[in-house]
Amino acid sequence: MPKRDESHMAAVRQQILNAARAVFERKGVADAVMADVATEAGLSVGSIYVHFRSKEEVLKQLIEQADSNAPLFDACASAPELLGLVESLLKYQDQAGTAGQAARTALEVATFARRNADVQAIVARNFEALREALLAAVQRVAAGCGRTDKAGAAAIGESLLSLLVAAQSQMLIGVPTCTDAKIKSARWLVAVLHGAPVRAKR
Repeated sequence: MPKRDESHMAAVRQQILNAARAVFERKGVADAVMADVATEAGLSVGSIYVHFRSKEEVLKQLIEQADSNAPLFDACASAPELLGLVESLLKYQDQAGTAGQAARTALEVATFARRNADVQAIVARNFEALREALLAAVQRVAAGCGRTDKAGAAAIGESLLSLLVAAQSQMLIGVPTCTDAKIKSARWLVAVLHGAPVRAKR
């Protein structure tokens, strides 16, 4: 029996993962089935199962590949940049269509993680990376503004993180995200950090 070409196998796996990401973001994880992924990928369902044993295995691989917003916060060096990023992320949660579904899918993943220790570890690691990056950005901004109260800056960072998590949670359960109110709160928090009102940099 001829040996399968490993580079071809890897390419097909990635093709499946790309298709699954599109399906999950369009339909949600709970409503998606492997047949949907096969159709999106242009493959047979049997071909999918050659590479992945279940939808959960596909989801786990996607989570491991998932981009984190942490690098975005790593690039924040000023109060306008910090506020602009937080506002953008809050508005993203409120978008209709595929972008909004992507945010809902992220919380479906969190629900799935509660039942799977491996996925739970990945989600926890990604969340902690985001938290650390956001808190570090806040401390950089505070230092740049001459603020020496690290505990106060940390509290502002945790509050900004809570606004982002709350917006995503509200989207998942289908209640208004109150984005305008959250943006006003973020502006107030960053103004306190900066020592004066801030105009978001986009």
